Amino acid sequence: MEAPPAKPGLTLGATRELLLPATVLGCFALYYAGHQPFGVVLACAAPMLLLYAFAPRWGASSAVSFDHDAVRFLAAGKTGALLTRYRTAVGMRLFSPPAVRAERLAMVLAELGRTAAARSAYQEALDEYGKAAPLRVMLGYAHASFALRDDVAAVPMYRKLLDTAGTLPGVERNLAHALVRLGEDLPDTLPMLLRAERENHDPVRALELKLVRALAHAKLGDKAEAQALLAAADAATGPTADALRSDLQAQLSSGARPITPL
Repeated sequence: MEAPPAKPGLTLGATRELLLPATVLGCFALYYAGHQPFGVVLACAAPMLLLYAFAPRWGASSAVSFDHDAVRFLAAGKTGALLTRYRTAVGMRLFSPPAVRAERLAMVLAELGRTAAARSAYQEALDEYGKAAPLRVMLGYAHASFALRDDVAAVPMYRKLLDTAGTLPGVERNLAHALVRLGEDLPDTLPMLLRAERENHDPVRALELKLVRALAHAKLGDKAEAQALLAAADAATGPTADALRSDLQAQLSSGARPITPL
């Protein structure tokens, strides 16, 4: 079972706004309960007030520094260093807007293969960004949902991405795959899958696409074509191919009635 994501802790909505009341209470306690001179009270309050004033700038610079290091780690294949770097980005975690922090956490978790936790963080980022959510956040959420086989969540997000940005790498392919798993809009998925196959340059992915097409044909009742594609993709290996082959064999042996296009 996947470990839960690290708790994000306090963010801009709480941390920075707590500084003022905490400072006021501290000053009252020092002055009235501790009987400290006003100069001492002021000296204690000044750093807190400066932190309140410069917290947004610290949060922004910390996020920029984290992004720079994240790119460097990913380029060097050091994905394991991402979580440690995220944890040390104190300014970003405490004083960046919640959407920025959630997006960075989602990216880290996705790179570490913690897909369910990454999807939760992407959902938080989407909620925080609202209608201004960047394409990269929408894409991350869609890909995580697809990887978790939550096609009910993945399909509308992929469609929104296509409507918003047009063609994006992998989006139409994953959308077609998700629709096949759901058994929806099957006739429309076949041209999408053929196009993805033609444009694909990865032989492993090409075999997987054949299996997706085979599953679509099986669900449409064309078992002969499904069997032919299954045989053509016999060399396909890996978790994705195994899952597709299992779904396909179940569909072919189930005797279920073909899905009738609306």
